Amino acid sequence: MKIGISLDMVNVHHQEPNRNRYESKYYWDELYPMIATAGFRAVEIPFDPFWIFRGGSGVPFTKYCIEVKFETVAKFVTHLQANGIEKVAGIHFNPTIFMRNENLDFYFGASGYFGGEAIRYAAELGCDYIAITPTPPYGLVQHYHGKNPNWEGDFMNRTIQLINGFATIAQEKDIKISLRNEYWSVLRSQDYQTFLSQLDDSIHFNIDSANLSIAGQNSTELLKNNASKIGSIYLTDTAFMDDNETWKTPLPEYPQHRATQVFKDVGLGKVDLSGFCQTLKEINYDGWAIVSNRQTREPMRALLRSRKTISDLGIEISE
Repeated sequence: MKIGISLDMVNVHHQEPNRNRYESKYYWDELYPMIATAGFRAVEIPFDPFWIFRGGSGVPFTKYCIEVKFETVAKFVTHLQANGIEKVAGIHFNPTIFMRNENLDFYFGASGYFGGEAIRYAAELGCDYIAITPTPPYGLVQHYHGKNPNWEGDFMNRTIQLINGFATIAQEKDIKISLRNEYWSVLRSQDYQTFLSQLDDSIHFNIDSANLSIAGQNSTELLKNNASKIGSIYLTDTAFMDDNETWKTPLPEYPQHRATQVFKDVGLGKVDLSGFCQTLKEINYDGWAIVSNRQTREPMRALLRSRKTISDLGIEISE
């Protein structure tokens, strides 16, 4: 099992004191050697088209930003390596940013274009995989399209076409696609086996420990039953229990019925990460396991907490 850490620990979408420093190249240039010093030699990078339009080119989340600051992707990779980061393991593409109106053509058109860009960017970075969020949250899609009584069927049919289109590009670029499991997905209301039967055989799954816990799924059973189709893993943590069907709300990552956060820094929640990782060892999983602290309030502390948790789990960081 190869261990990396996701740069999603730097929250660039929600305001806080001095958050604007995250948009500056100097912040990231300071962060990269700290990631390596904490013991992580590989990273996953979120692909976020927001930073093409926002203008914060210091944020390394699109090829456009990288070319503004480093001229080429190759020079960026060399910069990472010079700071102790030996590998960009993968990219995460989330099309939720495009679910913002009642025009499905807009959503699928933008998702298709930027998803293809994300795959090509992953290839240039030398990634092994791209993790793709298959749908926005159920409640968000329903918010914009619930007036159509057949919205779920229409949306899923086009989603299948979208993902299979990604599979064609990914195979051309020798990149593995891993579909994320998120507890708020539209897929939760669907016949999952029927959905899978319509996908290209090259598509794998990304398994997220916290999302499995929230959805009440048996991680041991799921990992063993799908061992051959696991494309990547997220080591995430939570203490959240969805006892109010938060997954059906437009913003399930920020529960509306109480002031709380869904995800915690790895090691601070209640997920049985020891049992989860033991199952990964039992099935001889040798792919990427990415530590994600997507809602952390302190990226630097999250780095150290994550390293300690990995050590406590008895996992060696091999790359």
